[in-house]
Amino acid sequence: MMFNKLFSFFTVFLIGSSICFAQNANRLDSLVTVLENNKLPKNEKIQLLIKIAHNHTNTDEGMHYAKQSLQMAIEINDLVLQSQAWEEIGTIEQRLGNKNNALDAIFKALHIYDSLNLKDKQAASYMQIGGHHVGEKEYDPAIIYFQKAEKIYSEIEDDLYLAFVLTNLGEAYRFEGQLENATTSLTKALELNKSLKNDVVEGYALGNLGMVYAAESKFTKAKTFLTKAIAITNRLQGAYPTCVYIAALGSVYEKEGDFLLSESKYTEAFAMAKSAGLKEQIRDFSAVLTGFYEKHSDYKKALKFQKVYQQYQDSLVNRENIQKNEQLKADYEVSKRESEISILNITNANQKRWGIALISGFVILLFLAYLLYRGNREIKKSNQVLSDQKELISKREQEKALLLQELNHRVKNNLQMVSSLLNLQSRELTGHPAREAILSGKYRVEALSLVHRKLYQEGVDTKIPLKDYIQELVLGLFEGYNAEFEPNFSIADINIGIDVAIPLALIINEMVINSLKYAYDGIENPLLKIVIMQETKEDLHLQVIDNGIGFTKNDNEKNNSFGLKLITSLIEQLEGTMERINTKGTHWEMKIKLS
Repeated sequence: MMFNKLFSFFTVFLIGSSICFAQNANRLDSLVTVLENNKLPKNEKIQLLIKIAHNHTNTDEGMHYAKQSLQMAIEINDLVLQSQAWEEIGTIEQRLGNKNNALDAIFKALHIYDSLNLKDKQAASYMQIGGHHVGEKEYDPAIIYFQKAEKIYSEIEDDLYLAFVLTNLGEAYRFEGQLENATTSLTKALELNKSLKNDVVEGYALGNLGMVYAAESKFTKAKTFLTKAIAITNRLQGAYPTCVYIAALGSVYEKEGDFLLSESKYTEAFAMAKSAGLKEQIRDFSAVLTGFYEKHSDYKKALKFQKVYQQYQDSLVNRENIQKNEQLKADYEVSKRESEISILNITNANQKRWGIALISGFVILLFLAYLLYRGNREIKKSNQVLSDQKELISKREQEKALLLQELNHRVKNNLQMVSSLLNLQSRELTGHPAREAILSGKYRVEALSLVHRKLYQEGVDTKIPLKDYIQELVLGLFEGYNAEFEPNFSIADINIGIDVAIPLALIINEMVINSLKYAYDGIENPLLKIVIMQETKEDLHLQVIDNGIGFTKNDNEKNNSFGLKLITSLIEQLEGTMERINTKGTHWEMKIKLS
């Protein structure tokens, strides 16, 4: 599942004069040669530019031709050609990893198709919107859009594009974990393609089916289908799907224990993505290679690819893209109602003229109407000023909220980088006395990072869910110390502020690490229980209980250790109290203030 979530992609097909994913170099050269003929009508020239953009192996060059076609289509005011150019721009932006730019182009094309009631074109746009949701890991809405496209293509009996959308739908099902539905859709696509004989459908359907089999641990079938898919997409000069399938094949070899062949496939996929300028794939493959080299203790290479991952991850996240994405969706919904608003304005104007005609002979009534009109106008002006002020305040609040979310994201990334560096350094110090201190520092940094990650996920709220947060923190420590038993939780389902969450996390972090390191030597059935209850609106009752060897006399003499000093300081910071109850094992009981 980890590997499948890293590599999200979707197939985008040009709706118009060309349906091929890529053509060979001779075909592309011939298209460019025809383009140089100045005697071509403008509409034919636009269609030719779109074909060249779609078939070009260099995405930057392809984008240049696509934008040129759009400019010419606007000049001759041809809406269909404009929408086709927008579609191609969206396709190329998606291949480059610029998802918000791609969505911008798709909605512009869809707006035109809606106004012209072109069903087949609407279906194509639904496919692209679904693909965008796949790229954003929003698989439920992606499935809905693909099903809309499937319905239209079934109604108009277009088997070729029905095969395309079935391939996309199968991929969305695969990411959602609905492997049975994925197999059904992809198998239908391959059955349709037996008569169509389309290499694009064949390559993508085989590749996705291979990844389904890999997820089901059917490695022999997975390797067979992925190898066939790579041969087809590589022949079609499709660097995007080819590098993903190569990486998927590397994952299969890794699971089978063939690490040399697995490393070869991972690095081949990374090199291909970098050569083609595929930002998201460069980021995803570098993350896989980081984990791969960490497993094999090659920390120099692991750190190298970790830096590449961080560089591309940060470049793909920014506040402007989030705002633009939401604005595009709003603009599309508003534009569909523009014609209705225009009709209402005309009706209102007619009613106003009739009113003036009826009172034109009555001077007194006209005078009163004038007074009412002036009063109404002043009220409108006042309301408008108030509305503008409210809108300005709302925008500023949104901007502050987005800046806070972005700040949490940046802090989380920086803390994760520090944790990764401490982890790498600790592995270099195996057997050295400083290793334990570095590991302790790493877990404290991870506790802080988890707070900011929760805040980033929860959006603009400054509170985080206590239960999920503590469980994720403790389970992470159990995994880090390779504990062979599960902790027991009894935690109140409440939200707490960051000022309480951070010191509380550090307290639990210190206590759990102390138990995992020292408490269970010779204990047959180890137990660790964490109980957090809210006694009042202002008080929180915390207990950390283990059945370990307990505190010896020597341990009691170590009460001045850094960990205990840190816990004591944090308890004081929270205006709380702490007590160690004498039982078998260790039983800490604390009360802290929530505000």
